[in-house]
Amino acid sequence: MELSYLTHLPDLAAVGLSPITVIMMFLHCLIGLIAARMAYRKGADLGVWLLWGMVGGTLALVMALQRPPRSPEP
Repeated sequence: MELSYLTHLPDLAAVGLSPITVIMMFLHCLIGLIAARMAYRKGADLGVWLLWGMVGGTLALVMALQRPPRSPEP
C-alpha cells in the first residue's frame, strides 16, 4: 500500500523536479504576484514589480508592504 497520494502524480521527470519542489516554486511566484499587485496599487511600475516579485518572492512582499502609498495628485 502506498504511503502518499503524491506518488500518484506525474513524476515530472522531464524537468527532474519533485512535486514538493513544484509546489514551493508555485507558492514563491504567487507571493511575488501579490507583492506586485500591492506595489502597483501604491503607484509603482507593474512590470518592474512583476519581475522583482518572481525573483524576490517573500522579500518583494516585505518591500511592497513597506512602500509608502502614492500621494494624491493636485
